[in-house]
Amino acid sequence: MKVNQMEPRLSRANMRIVTVLLAAMLAVVMVSVPLALPIAEAAAEQLTSTAQKQFDKTKAAAVPADAATLQRLYDTFILLQQQNAERDTRLKAASKQNDDNEKTLRQRIQLIDKAKIEKLASKVETVKASGQPIFDQYALAVVQLKAAKKLGSKTLIAFMELQADLLEIRAKAAKAEIQAAEAELKQAKTNASSMMKRLRDQLAAIDKEEKAISPERSAISQLNKQKTSEWSDFTYALRGSDAKSAIRSLTTLQSVLQDIAQRQGTVEGCEIRIAAVIKTVSSQLR
Repeated sequence: MKVNQMEPRLSRANMRIVTVLLAAMLAVVMVSVPLALPIAEAAAEQLTSTAQKQFDKTKAAAVPADAATLQRLYDTFILLQQQNAERDTRLKAASKQNDDNEKTLRQRIQLIDKAKIEKLASKVETVKASGQPIFDQYALAVVQLKAAKKLGSKTLIAFMELQADLLEIRAKAAKAEIQAAEAELKQAKTNASSMMKRLRDQLAAIDKEEKAISPERSAISQLNKQKTSEWSDFTYALRGSDAKSAIRSLTTLQSVLQDIAQRQGTVEGCEIRIAAVIKTVSSQLR
C-alpha cells in the first residue's frame, strides 16, 4: 500500500519558538566571544517593495479608520526608528570619546611631577657624589689623628686635630645637604602620590555611571530583539491583509521604540556626566 507523504510544516507559534531558541543559542555563542565595541543598534526595519504592496492592499481592504491608523502608526514607527538610530550614533561617538579622554587623562595622572621627581633624584645623586670625597677625607683624618696620638707628638697631634675638625665641619655640611635633597625628593614623591590618589578618587565617579549604563544597554539589546520579532508579526499580518493584527503589531513596535528612546536618554545622561568628570579632573592638572 502506498503511503502518502506530507512535508512537515511548523505552525506559526512553533516557528516563533524555534526563532527564540536559535536567538538564545546565538546569545550563548556571542557571550563567549569578547567584544571590543558596544552592542550595535538593530538593523532598521522598513517595508520591502513586496511588503509595501501588501501594506497598501491591507489599507485598501480595511475600514477607513483602520486604514488611517495603519498609515499613522507606520509613519510614527519610521520616525521613531530614525530618531533612535541617530541617537545611537551619537551615543557611540560620545562613549568612544569619553573612553579615549579617560585613557589619556589617566596617563597624564601617572606622569604627575615625573620630570620634577627625576630632577630631584638626580640632584640627590649629584650631592652624594660630591660629598663622598669629603667623607673619605674626614675618615682618613680620623685614622691619622689616632696614629699621631700613638706617636705622642704634640705638634703632629695638634695639626691632625685641626685638620680633622675642619673636615668634620665640611662632612656635617655635606651630610646636611644630602639629607635636605633627600627630604625634598621624598616630599615631591609624597605630593605627587597624594595628587594622583585625589584625582583617581574623583575618576571613580565614572565607574558609577558605567555601572548604570550596563543594564540599560542590555535592556536595549533585548528590546531590539523584540522589535525584530514584532516586525515579523507585522509583515505576517500584512500577507493576510489582517489590518487589526497589523495595527496591534505597530502599536507594540511604537511602545518598544519609545522604551528604547527612554533608555538611550538614560545612557546619554550618564555619558554627559562622565564627560563632566573627565573635564573637571583634567582642569586640576598642571
